[in-house]
Amino acid sequence: MPRQQLVLIGSSAGWMLPSEWLTQFEEVHAWDIDPLAAPLFRWRHGRTLAQHGTRLHLNTGDGLSALDVCMQDLPEAFFWFDNVLGQMRFTTPNLTSMERQLRQMHQRMRRVAWGSVHDRMSGRCDAHDTTPLPMQSIAPWPMETPQAQNWLHQMGAISPWLDHLTEHVLPPGTSTQNTAWAFKPNYMHWLEMGWCPKVL
Repeated sequence: MPRQQLVLIGSSAGWMLPSEWLTQFEEVHAWDIDPLAAPLFRWRHGRTLAQHGTRLHLNTGDGLSALDVCMQDLPEAFFWFDNVLGQMRFTTPNLTSMERQLRQMHQRMRRVAWGSVHDRMSGRCDAHDTTPLPMQSIAPWPMETPQAQNWLHQMGAISPWLDHLTEHVLPPGTSTQNTAWAFKPNYMHWLEMGWCPKVL
C-alpha cells in the first residue's frame, strides 16, 4: 500500500478511522459533500496529524464526481472509499445503473491502489449480547452460499435484509474481511472491506 498520499472518498468526520492509521501517510486528501465534515475531521484528527507532519487537505464536494481528476493528479496515492459505496443505492434513483457503476468500480480504479469499506447488507436482527467475530472471505462472496447464510445467522438476521448491491465492488480474488456492526439496537450492518494494488 502506498504511504505517501491518501485520498479519502466520503470521509465524513473520520469517525471510522484511527488517527494513528492516518499518520502513516505524508498527505491526506479528504472529500465529503457535508460542509460540516471538514471542520469535524480537523477537530478529530488535525492535532495528531500535525504532530506527525502529515499534511491535511480537506475538500467539500462530491468525491465520486472528482474521482477521475484525483486519480490523474495523484496517481501514486492510495484511494480509500470510507463507507460510501454502499450508500449509493440511497442517492442514485436508477438502481440498475447504480449497480452497473459499482460492478465497474474495480475497472475504473485499476490504475491506482485502492480499497473500500462498505455495507453489503443491513437489517433487523435478534437481540445479541455479542456480535460475531470478523469473517475472512474472497471476493465476490455471494450471500446465497451456505457460508454467507451462516454468517447472517450468526448476526441474528431477520428477513428481509436490504442488499446494498456491493457484492462485486472489489476485484474477484480480493481478500476481504467481513465485520458485523451493531448500528443500533436490534439492527445490524454487514460491512465488507478489502484493498488491492494498482494493476500495471
